[in-house]
Amino acid sequence: MSKFLKIMIVLLTIAAVAAPVMAEDRLGLSGQMRVRGWHIDNENDLGDNTNSFFDQRLRIGGKFSIADGVSVTFRTDITESTWGTTGGGNGFGSGRSGYDGSNQWDRAHLDIAFDSFSLRAGQQYVEFGAGATISSQDNGFKVVSGPVTAFFLLDDNNGSTTTTSDDYLYGANYGYKADGYKANLFVASQKGDGEEVYLIGADTTFNLDAVKIVAELDFFTGDASDTVDAFGTQLMVDASMAASETMTFGGQLFYALGDEDDMQYVVLGNDFGGWDPLFDVGTGLDNEKIGAGRPYDVFDDNAGVIAGRLYTSVKASDAATFGASVLYAVPEEDANVPDVDSALGLAAGLSYKLMANTKLDVQVEYIDVDAPGAESVMQGGFGLFVNF
Repeated sequence: MSKFLKIMIVLLTIAAVAAPVMAEDRLGLSGQMRVRGWHIDNENDLGDNTNSFFDQRLRIGGKFSIADGVSVTFRTDITESTWGTTGGGNGFGSGRSGYDGSNQWDRAHLDIAFDSFSLRAGQQYVEFGAGATISSQDNGFKVVSGPVTAFFLLDDNNGSTTTTSDDYLYGANYGYKADGYKANLFVASQKGDGEEVYLIGADTTFNLDAVKIVAELDFFTGDASDTVDAFGTQLMVDASMAASETMTFGGQLFYALGDEDDMQYVVLGNDFGGWDPLFDVGTGLDNEKIGAGRPYDVFDDNAGVIAGRLYTSVKASDAATFGASVLYAVPEEDANVPDVDSALGLAAGLSYKLMANTKLDVQVEYIDVDAPGAESVMQGGFGLFVNF
């Protein structure tokens, strides 16, 4: 029996014994079960490569309300793996032993609310910026006092006997809210062995009845290593309008500076949450197996980007919502990718409510890169999701 299963049995036994004496509101549980299927068809000058597969994940999270202002939160992902993965080679199905990393605890932190501030300590997720420009899940501390949030995360403790330094991320955010408007100003630093990168960014959101505008501007500077400088200037503007109660139209602009010599940064942290807006049509399937990744480095090679995207969402019925988008992008620094002229992306998706807390999502995408021997990709996926 695996260590994970033993731990789960002990926890369930403790919960069963404690249940009669524990107040019903002491423990709150939530989560999601999902089963997804994917197909990717990648055509280039080397041939036609196709791949089809299924995956699944059971996510369970809970919060123990210990006392007034004191709580403990946990979250675990069980059997998060591709179908056919035989954990440890035992042949009994994916995720059975956790050998393949399919069983994992990704949240475990305590929260204490004092009179003037609150403290979170432990394994947690920290995110700031409309485009999740600070995105990291690690062990550390977060303090919130009014509109100010400060955090410190330790990513890698290299030990006192090694010659390399620890890796850590720290920063702060100041938020302001008013009717129909909010804004954030955030700063952060990511440091490690030879790396010392700084970020300053700001985002703002306007909700003007039927019109919504979201914008963010970020600057990165510092040292990517002992020999390479860090850089990054990026801008995002997203404007959308509700044409009716059932139809929304929108447009997005993405800009990121390119550079021939230095290292481009687009995010600080381990990017656990990710941000993948280029094919976002409302299904959530775009941010993983068939995603394009962050828009600012979509061409790689520190080339930056200039991109525009149009999208729409149509609520066809109480159960069905359709989404579609078209994207056109070019590199900002042509010299970094001299063979790439542009990229075109199309996406369409459907989110369908099967019953209460249960939905079916479907999405298809087409990507064409204008470059010698470049790829033409047709890909899609579906997912069954049950939230509880």
